[in-house]
Amino acid sequence: MLSREEILEVLAPYNIWGGRKWDAIPREEYLLEIERKLSGGAVALIGARRSGKTTLAGLFLAKMVEGGMPPDATLYVNLEDPRFSPYLSLEFLEEIFSAYRTYVYSGKNPLIILDEVQNVPGWEKWVRKVLDLGEAKVIVTGSTSSLLRSELSTLLTGRVLTVEVYPLGFREFLTFKGFSTDVKRLFGRREEVEALLREYLEFGGFPQVVLMDDETLKLELLRELFEGIVLRDIVYRHGFRDARAVKIVAELALSRFSSLVSVSRLRNELAGIVGRKVSPNFVDSVLDAMEEAYLSFRVPILSPKVKDAMRYPKKLYAIDTGIANVVGIRFTENIGRLAENAVARHLRQHFREVYYYRGKGEVDFLVKEGPKITRAIQVSWDIDESWEREVEGLLEAMEAFNLNEGIIVTGWRSCEEKFGEKTVRCLPLWRFLLEF
Repeated sequence: MLSREEILEVLAPYNIWGGRKWDAIPREEYLLEIERKLSGGAVALIGARRSGKTTLAGLFLAKMVEGGMPPDATLYVNLEDPRFSPYLSLEFLEEIFSAYRTYVYSGKNPLIILDEVQNVPGWEKWVRKVLDLGEAKVIVTGSTSSLLRSELSTLLTGRVLTVEVYPLGFREFLTFKGFSTDVKRLFGRREEVEALLREYLEFGGFPQVVLMDDETLKLELLRELFEGIVLRDIVYRHGFRDARAVKIVAELALSRFSSLVSVSRLRNELAGIVGRKVSPNFVDSVLDAMEEAYLSFRVPILSPKVKDAMRYPKKLYAIDTGIANVVGIRFTENIGRLAENAVARHLRQHFREVYYYRGKGEVDFLVKEGPKITRAIQVSWDIDESWEREVEGLLEAMEAFNLNEGIIVTGWRSCEEKFGEKTVRCLPLWRFLLEF
């Protein structure tokens, strides 16, 4: 076990009281959400690796200090620092806290950040103890959504509020690029907006990637990020023994982004590649683990029949279009699918329940809020080639769910057309991502 002095030597460079500066572009909506939810005592920031959780947590500490909190009353703990790795346990968390209280701050109500907390088995017991005794407020970060379903749903039910952190949305992307997000100011600047939108679709919204200029380095970072998520957040965390097979499933699945993904088809393809039989349970487990690691997500069919919902495959989307591009076929061949993925990721962030619809026609997305379907959305990059089909599917869904308006997200076309009492609107992708 490290001595308390040695622990402080590791902690100091990460902390404001040790000279750390948190200089980054703020993501104000997240910072406000963290502040609002922290009034309950603890917040969990959950999201993909390198989606910005650490920076958000650090910026929040800096914001609190700017608002009058003493720098010494904040503590950031990087639980992925290799010097801590051999000792990670509940006892070690307590030793870190004791070292901080002994040498740095002995006052009331410090604010603690435990970064990548899933690395400590049983961490939730320590957090509950701290909350029960009123020893501190706590922000934890983690790269797997299992924190939402297991640790947070047992000992910490109702004690820790969650904030899901995504790679940059298009609005944030524009902010990072120094552009206005006011739609009115972007009218008449189509060439600039088109270039920015294509960059966003090709390289995605991971903050570090967005701030890079070199396209080759962007792709290298995205590939390294994909492989890191697969190995650290899927293979290692879930105990898969065949890392190569897991990676192949992830690549096969992501190469089909914005499409229906069948477990049986993936199993057959994997078996052909590895030259042996493969259990469908293995493939299904990998797909579930990909969702837990925020690498991808799936959208189910909306059907009143339970059997239909279970029988039909789900549509799979990448959490970030840059990841989709680096794993699958490159950008120029996939512009329509990338646009659909961008819409899916936008809806996933802002709405709890998103489905696709299949009747006589098809609708890419239905949004459910409470007991009602409130939105029906199609995505068609080149609407001139598919107008009749897209409208037919929309009108069917609008009639089925008593909607007066349907949206078709397009490359650049805007339109509005009446069909009796129902209205179909075309909205360019850039406006949809900023306004909807």
